[in-house]
Amino acid sequence: MQVNHTYNLDRKISYFFTSYKAKFIAKKVGATLRKPRKFSCIDIIISFWKLQSIGEFSYDKWAEQIGILRNTTISGQALWKRIRPEIIDLLKVLVNKSFKQKFGTFIDGKVFKHFENVLIQDATHFKMPKSMAVYFPGSYSRYGKSSTAKVQATFNLKKGIYSDFTLSSFRNNDQKESPEILKQIRKKDLIIRDLGYFVLKVFSLIDKKGAYYLSRLKYGISIFDEETSEKISLIKLLKKCNGPIDMIVKLGEKEKLKCRLVAIPVPEKVANQRKRKAKLERNKKSNHSKKYYKLLEYTFFITNVLDDVWSAEDISDAYRSRWYIETLFKGWKSNLKMKNNVPPKHITKTRVEFFIYASLLMTNILVLPVFLLVNKTVECAMKKSISIIKLCSYISNNIALIIQNNSMENLISHAKYSCLYESRKSRKNSLELMQTYPLG
Repeated sequence: MQVNHTYNLDRKISYFFTSYKAKFIAKKVGATLRKPRKFSCIDIIISFWKLQSIGEFSYDKWAEQIGILRNTTISGQALWKRIRPEIIDLLKVLVNKSFKQKFGTFIDGKVFKHFENVLIQDATHFKMPKSMAVYFPGSYSRYGKSSTAKVQATFNLKKGIYSDFTLSSFRNNDQKESPEILKQIRKKDLIIRDLGYFVLKVFSLIDKKGAYYLSRLKYGISIFDEETSEKISLIKLLKKCNGPIDMIVKLGEKEKLKCRLVAIPVPEKVANQRKRKAKLERNKKSNHSKKYYKLLEYTFFITNVLDDVWSAEDISDAYRSRWYIETLFKGWKSNLKMKNNVPPKHITKTRVEFFIYASLLMTNILVLPVFLLVNKTVECAMKKSISIIKLCSYISNNIALIIQNNSMENLISHAKYSCLYESRKSRKNSLELMQTYPLG
């Protein structure tokens, strides 16, 4: 299979801003009040990306990058005046536009073939300076105020691109934001979520839309027999079945959500790890029961995907794909240096929002497209996979050269050697786990 290596990143970025009429939007939202004399809003965004490799996020260093980009001189004060709430409005529009890009198919194995889109939802947190506590309050603490921003993201696994971002505070819990997925999910889509989003009413609404869900079972939720409506004890059910469980049940005292319940025994080593962790999490107000520890020997799933589409093993394999969004979060926070982007001094809410939205935009129009192309090229030539974490680090450290480079030749050549997953016979990486699903 021939792969075209020519891929001008500078043109790609320019095409995005041009095709989505970024200049017109900037003027419409008030980010640009008149014709730019020295630099534009787009220059501010691209120069911020270049700061990734420097690791210093002062206005003077930022202005210096704009000056290099536009072959002129810019003062830090001139830039400071341009970082207004209107530029955040511009970034939000551009981030939403980035969801509409098309890059072909990323993952489309047999286990996901039945679904139009496969959406994985999760959240990550960023520590903020204490001065931001009024906008991004953190956890309650006896040690005083704390500030933590929360980024909630939805990743489209089939397309290989983020399809939604939400910026809020740590105190906006996942259950409260659980219904938001209903705005983007469509018929025949699949949503995979962790326990933080577990809301029976939302599962019911997803089902009514003709879409599908997959989630872990929340501990303590009431379970009823589908036919008799009698309450089921999981412990008694496990003893009776003495192995895996796969049955239709109803969940919730009021909701009576009809769904498929699957219980899969975990290896003894995993069960022991769970039990040790649970014992460490105990406190004076919460001591786990013997029944709770027994349940840790199983993984419980609920879904409305029936057994003619998914076996119990398919369900377990599909849920493992959530690891990928966690890997992407790690790439953002550590290797794209997002956790270091917010300086403790001279910080404002607008500056915080700019750092996060600009980084997310960079991920969607630069990092992920490069990853998809390089990974496809390397797979064809070497039958191996590129590490998104290593690639994030490479892009971050070489962003100026990457943006200005004329082709992908050097990037692909370097990625073949420095961004590959390490070969491990004992365990597979997140991409290999998903690519073990038979294609077709």
